[in-house]
Amino acid sequence: MLALTELLGEPVFDLGGSRCGRIRELALAPQEDHARIAVVIVRTRTGDRLLPFSSVLSVNGGIKAGTSSEEWVSGETGEGLLLLGRDLLDQQVIDVFGRKVVRVNDVDLHHESVANRPVLKVGSVDVGPRGAVRRLLKGVVPLPALRALLRKIPPRTIPWDFVDL
Repeated sequence: MLALTELLGEPVFDLGGSRCGRIRELALAPQEDHARIAVVIVRTRTGDRLLPFSSVLSVNGGIKAGTSSEEWVSGETGEGLLLLGRDLLDQQVIDVFGRKVVRVNDVDLHHESVANRPVLKVGSVDVGPRGAVRRLLKGVVPLPALRALLRKIPPRTIPWDFVDL
């Protein structure tokens, strides 16, 4: 499982292996699939570019694309996309199990492989201290130490199927 905040800011490499930018945002296309990541918004020197997730070859220490950066569509945001960082992080949702309003601290993503291509799907939203600690200590504490600390904090999540936007 991956966390959205762990991926944001990670490098993006094109087909030739050269670093093209950093992950600015992950987006869903709710009209196509309510849980599958459809687009990666990459911050480059020339502005934001939309990388279709179907062109991604691997997600490991960043993203490796199967296309060159010139093929990525230029644009601020795509129409009809749900941007996870902008539209979901720090937003309030209703926890129907706990019967209260809670704040989304992080988004848990499930990594799958279909036909030797990676697929990321939203599994749940983190509404507990675990997601908040991950965001606060990212870049301050080494990643292995942060993961060891996070294992000690019990998760408090709401399954994605129960999140209504």
